[in-house]
Amino acid sequence: MATSTALTVKDFQALKLPEDRRFELVNGEVVEMPRAKFRHEKVKANGTKILVGYLVQNPIGELYPETTFEFTEIDARQPDLAVLLNEQVRALAADEFPHGAPVLVVEVISSESASDFLNKVELYLRCGCRAVWALHSEQRAVWIFTGGAARVLHGDEPVEADFLPGFSVPASRFFEGL
Repeated sequence: MATSTALTVKDFQALKLPEDRRFELVNGEVVEMPRAKFRHEKVKANGTKILVGYLVQNPIGELYPETTFEFTEIDARQPDLAVLLNEQVRALAADEFPHGAPVLVVEVISSESASDFLNKVELYLRCGCRAVWALHSEQRAVWIFTGGAARVLHGDEPVEADFLPGFSVPASRFFEGL
């Protein structure tokens, strides 16, 4: 479902879209997102367990799976996983769609084109994400995108983030059970 005129996030929120399907607002256009396959969901479940485990032990924030964020006036995206620090949670509690960027976005790479994915990463970082972790299940690789850099981790290489003190897990943990 695509629209012919650019919508704002406010317009998008007012639409009566089917609740059994997933939509995002991308550059003012309503885009239906494809259904995820088991491989995608397994990697997302692993990421959820890893991050929730860390956040339970280190209560500095909360994990939000598939939550729609208003990144710009014409972009409302729904990352697979998003981490908000406690001060972000308090500041956003009353918003219908949280405004601004989570500190961390985790996306499982499955069906989108490289161009679409890189546009999404650029949007997240431009709007204030400190990092985007792209979990590529076929390569069993974690791509880490930060302000001006990208790197790829495999196997026992540690996934770490300076804004998650003490967080360190082998990249392979995201792909267990595949």
